[in-house]
Formats: sequence, structure tokens, C-alpha cells
Amino acid sequence: MSIKQTELNEVLKQHKLWLDTKGEEGKRADLRGADLRCANLEGTDLSYAFLEGANLRFADLRDANLTGAVLIDADLEGADLEGADLMYANLRGADLSGANLEHTDLEGVNLEYVNLIDADLESTGVYFFRGPKHYGTYNSKDDKLYIGCQVHSLEYWLENYVAIGKKHRYTNKEIEVYGNWIKSLKELT
Repeated sequence: MSIKQTELNEVLKQHKLWLDTKGEEGKRADLRGADLRCANLEGTDLSYAFLEGANLRFADLRDANLTGAVLIDADLEGADLEGADLMYANLRGADLSGANLEHTDLEGVNLEYVNLIDADLESTGVYFFRGPKHYGTYNSKDDKLYIGCQVHSLEYWLENYVAIGKKHRYTNKEIEVYGNWIKSLKELT
């Protein structure tokens, strides 16, 4: 869905009013499926906004507040999120490949099935691994390690990765590859 700048400005104005009045006035931003490619949203407060399926490729979201935002399946490829606040946002299935996440707060974020290939994760506490079957994403702030549809603490993975791998029909070689990555995470954190 293509959105004009004037429409976007009105959505942001109503959202700010909604936030300022704790939902008594204005309207929560609903930008589901919106085409916001290359949009300048630097410093914008989009906390709790609906951005499911939005196209935010190469958008400027530096220092934006996306706390609790719903970004399921959103396309954030190449987006600049430096210094943004994504605490407790739902990024399930989002594409963040090549995104700049440097100094971004990712505490409590749902990183299940998130693509972080070539993303800049400096100072985020998040580690990404492209495994033979699934991505592996570890958020050290929450001690959550996502591999495929499995989410457990690092300690739980260290103790059970072989059993989990066998249960999900991974080969011995695949289990070894993931096991080595999990062990290296323990050394890094």
C-alpha cells in the first residue's frame, strides 16, 4: 500500500496524540503493509505502532522509538536503525539483512525467524549465525537463543543441543556445527 507523505504525517500526528493521551484521543498508527521505502523516520515515536508487513527498506529510523511495535514480516533490509529503541518489539520473521542496528536496544525483542545476514549488530548484545538448516540468533540481554522454532536459554542449549538436534532429525554433522557455535557463544558472553 503506497502512502503519501501528507497521509503519513497525519498518521504520525494522530499516533503522537494517542500516545500523549494514553489512547483517549488520536489513533494508534496502523501502517500494516505500507510502502515506506527510504522514508525519513529519524527520531519518530512509533512505539506500539502496527507495522506488520510494512516495506521499510533503506528507511532512516535512527533514534526512532519502536518500543512494542509490531513488525512481523516487515522488510527492513538495509534500514538504518542506529540508536533506535526496539524494546519488546515483535520482529518475528522480519528481514533485517544489511540493516544498521549499531547501538540499538533489542531487549525483549522477538527475534524468531529474523534474517540478520550482513546486519551491523555492534553493541547490541545480539549474535547471528547462518546454520546449515536454520538461522541461529542469540540475544544475550534476554539469554534467548533462537534456532529454527526452538527458543531456549544458552545453558539449556549447551546441555540439550544433541537431543534437540536428533529429535528434529538433524544429521550428526549439522548437530556438530550448531554445537560448536553454541559453545563459542558461551565463550563470548
